[in-house]
Amino acid sequence: MNLAINFTVKSKVHYAALRIIAPCIIALASILLSFISVASTYSTAYGESKAITPKDIELIELKDITLEDALAAFYKNNYDILISRYEVDKSYADYIGSKMLPNPSVSFNYIGFDAHNLGRLSPGDNTQLTVRLDQLIELGGKRGLRTQAASETLEAAKLTQRDTVRTLLAGFYTFFFNVNLDRLNLEYAKKELDNYDKILEVAKKRHNAGFLSLIDYTKLTLARVDLANAVTTSGNQLKNDVAQFNFLTGGSIGVVPAIGQVTDAFKEINEDDLLNTAYLNRYDLLSLLKQVKAAESNTALSKANRIPDLTAGGEYDSFGSQGRPTIGLGFGINIPIFNRNKAEILHREAEQSQVSLQVERTKKQIALDVRQAVNNYKSSVEIFRNFQQNHDAIMELSMRSEQAFSMGGITVLDLLDTRKAARDFMNKYNQALVQCNLNRELINVYTGDLKPGGLNSDEPKSYELKFGEPK
Repeated sequence: MNLAINFTVKSKVHYAALRIIAPCIIALASILLSFISVASTYSTAYGESKAITPKDIELIELKDITLEDALAAFYKNNYDILISRYEVDKSYADYIGSKMLPNPSVSFNYIGFDAHNLGRLSPGDNTQLTVRLDQLIELGGKRGLRTQAASETLEAAKLTQRDTVRTLLAGFYTFFFNVNLDRLNLEYAKKELDNYDKILEVAKKRHNAGFLSLIDYTKLTLARVDLANAVTTSGNQLKNDVAQFNFLTGGSIGVVPAIGQVTDAFKEINEDDLLNTAYLNRYDLLSLLKQVKAAESNTALSKANRIPDLTAGGEYDSFGSQGRPTIGLGFGINIPIFNRNKAEILHREAEQSQVSLQVERTKKQIALDVRQAVNNYKSSVEIFRNFQQNHDAIMELSMRSEQAFSMGGITVLDLLDTRKAARDFMNKYNQALVQCNLNRELINVYTGDLKPGGLNSDEPKSYELKFGEPK
């Protein structure tokens, strides 16, 4: 709004009056401008400007993936798994090397050469040409023991690599179900915002009709900010977790776990049965048992190294001007007088005792892991059941509060408190539901089951794990 004030001073008589009137006109103009500013601010803050809607949260196009397909991609493409496979390849190379025979050595000697009589033979020529071939022959079964130790180490490396996968699975399942939780939260936040916009439409009509005060209408309008921010926050969290999930699985951006993978059906479990399964399946324990056998073979090899190896050789000789060829045979052997390999034997025995102690520790660690996993699972199921029993009641309360407000039966504060309680309940409900699913899969991880749905399936799915095999 523009104000134009035009006046003309025609005489000195009007000047005194002008000094009185001008301040009044300026004050009036200031009051009008202040009113216009306040009205504009109210219009902008309370509904006249374009509101944020769930459509403002634009995510990339999402493609659902099942848990089984996600695991297949994880096993195939995860960088940490791919890196760990090379440990198996290195052990396989050591195994191949352990079976190799020592290479023979050849020597060539020519002595007594007279540089002053180059190209001429003399009756007193005493030059000697010797060509010798030597071969080390290992005694005491060293090669067999070395191959056996390398074979056990290779098997241990394969099991260790699988245990690496098992350990990484905990992170995989965490992000898999975090994305599910993000999608549930985002879906609920959008639905809640849509419902609240409908409530605001009713509130606006009541306010315009004079049945709702400006203060109450303002409270309702401002409460919408939290709902819009919840949509924004949930959408951003989903984007971040999707990116992390795709990094873990090596997939393209936009592949997300399907919501249908979250279930509210949970079976009873027996801790003793799970513990027995873990003792049979846990790859860290199986790897240590292989390492015990490898340590035993290494100890036996260190004792066998006290037996000296034999070096056998043959040579061809030629002497003097006649150049008459002769042959010779020989052998060599170390005499173990000063060093009978005591240091290596002590080292291997200590290594064997250390691995045996690690086996005992790992057994107790497995028992602790399974017990904690079972406790967490049972606790999360109990918490979810408590929410599940009151789910319908809180939903009905939320619906009835909306109806009562539209008819003027409850106050604005009652409506806001009820809706806030319902939102908090649903957020905790979704969290408890997803936590149950996560804890169920973590039990599979702690019992060494790398197949999806092992605990929740009557007939475990056939799932072939192809990783960690040397080329």
